[in-house]
Amino acid sequence: MAQIPVEDGYMIIPTEKGKSVRLVGSYSPEADESFFPRRRRCPITGGPVEDVEFSSVGTLYSWTFLHVPRMGLVPFAQDGGYGVGQVDLPEGPRIQAVIEGDMGDWEIGMKMRTKAYKIAEDKEGNELCGFCFEPEVES
Repeated sequence: MAQIPVEDGYMIIPTEKGKSVRLVGSYSPEADESFFPRRRRCPITGGPVEDVEFSSVGTLYSWTFLHVPRMGLVPFAQDGGYGVGQVDLPEGPRIQAVIEGDMGDWEIGMKMRTKAYKIAEDKEGNELCGFCFEPEVES
């Protein structure tokens, strides 16, 4: 069974062990800015953009814990709740996404890594995945 993105063009899920999920966005050379999700044109200048794979590790800017059920499956949700964070990537974009862990596991400024998580399965048994962030484990 393979892990595949639930929607093409948002992330790359590597098949090699030890490699991290990479989000795909856009870079505008004219504006010298990066954007997520991908854009057809630069929202600042209207000029052309290039696809770019972002770093897999960013810095937690802010987080909250939601005490409400979520549409879809969040396998690590606890008691009807889950974390959501804003993570600053080195290339510039601030990404808002589900964050793995329990309330109290996160601190502003900590390193967070992109990760795929299963949302559903297709007819062939492949995992259809979205992305989240998890605390980076220092090696």
